[in-house]
Amino acid sequence: MHATGLRLQQFAPSSALSSHVQCFWRAKGVAAPDAVELLHPDGGMGLLFNFGGALSRNGEDVSGACWVDGPKLCTARLTVGEDLDLLGVRFLPGNGALFIGEALSALAGMELVPGDALRYLALEALHERLCQAPDLAGRIALLERFLLERLRHAEALHPALPASLEWLRRRCLQGDGPGSIAALADELPIGQRRLERLFQHHVGLSPKRYARLLRIARSRELIKRGGAAVSLTDTAYAAGYFDQAHFIHDFKAVTGVTPGGYLDHVRWRYG
Repeated sequence: MHATGLRLQQFAPSSALSSHVQCFWRAKGVAAPDAVELLHPDGGMGLLFNFGGALSRNGEDVSGACWVDGPKLCTARLTVGEDLDLLGVRFLPGNGALFIGEALSALAGMELVPGDALRYLALEALHERLCQAPDLAGRIALLERFLLERLRHAEALHPALPASLEWLRRRCLQGDGPGSIAALADELPIGQRRLERLFQHHVGLSPKRYARLLRIARSRELIKRGGAAVSLTDTAYAAGYFDQAHFIHDFKAVTGVTPGGYLDHVRWRYG
């Protein structure tokens, strides 16, 4: 990823956290003037710790040294400088609230939430301890211990939530579209209103909005894999869209660019 000025490393969590944590990651800036990295929403959320220079996201400087990165509704743009040095943990969709301890609906669509805004998380104290760790492995081990301790005091997820997340993911991967949320609720031992409340608390989004992010993520992956060899109309159909105008509208609402504009970005980004 040196073309954009970003060196990204990802690390798998331990088996005790693997059903809740997508990955730990570290991002370092390298020499590349005016580089910007696109941070696309996937329905997940994370924690973020800064060990480098001032952070700039969406063209604005972000104060603080640690943040909760709540569920995003649209693509964010991270300015990448040589002094960028970030460490983060990314939770799987539906799992972040277990560690944060509050409904994610309050954080959805917001900018980065400073670590001192959620004092019971004690992220600033954790950041200080991370600064004292001898190396990257020590920092990740410290993060693991912090998350395991939080998890020990968390309530178990309602089984309907992971089942419904998988149902939506599978339909989107198969290109079937999100399907009816009422049809999803009919397959579960809870009603639609209860399902909506579970999503708002644990995902921070409604099932319908989450499904839209899945479809756009699927279409982005198809564009990256197929490039100019695959028509955008075929991409729309493969992602479960049967109306080209609807596809373009959703894609731009989430990413900020049209599918054609994203294809141009992929050509520049990946060659």
